[in-house]
Amino acid sequence: MEIVVVLAGLLTGAAVAWRLAWWRAAAEASRLQARIGYWRDEADRAKASAARAAEHAAAWAAGCRQGREDVLSLARALAEANCRNGLTTEKNRS
Repeated sequence: MEIVVVLAGLLTGAAVAWRLAWWRAAAEASRLQARIGYWRDEADRAKASAARAAEHAAAWAAGCRQGREDVLSLARALAEANCRNGLTTEKNRS
């Protein structure tokens, strides 16, 4: 009879231990899923931020090119106006 009680106790202990381990594994999996979701959201935010930075850099570069072209066209116009008004001679222009 004692053997039956011991076996029943071992079986009950094994079942309880298995259930506790399963519960802990489920809790850990849930926690890891939450962390994965957090880092996916962070990655999406970083991608969006990088895309905005690339757009701003492209707009800045285009603005710089446009500004350079504007300055050069103004410089040419001023040089031509100075030549017409006699303020600058052709040999003084470089």
